[in-house]
Amino acid sequence: MMLYVTYDECEVPIYMVCNDQGLCLIVTTDNAIANFVNKHSKNLDHNLRLNVGGDPGTRKSNPKIFHHIRKYRH
Repeated sequence: MMLYVTYDECEVPIYMVCNDQGLCLIVTTDNAIANFVNKHSKNLDHNLRLNVGGDPGTRKSNPKIFHHIRKYRH
């Protein structure tokens, strides 16, 4: 996992966590969330993505943090 830190024009830190394939899992201004995702996503299957509040299934009593990518047909 890779945790990148950049700064916006107001010098606010922007944290981005990417998986081993270079795909972004989360972009946030919250250091604690970025470190949590970075810590818990090590050796994660590259087909899994982060569940964020508002995603389908997040209202269950015990939602999984990571879920498989849904394949959509156009």
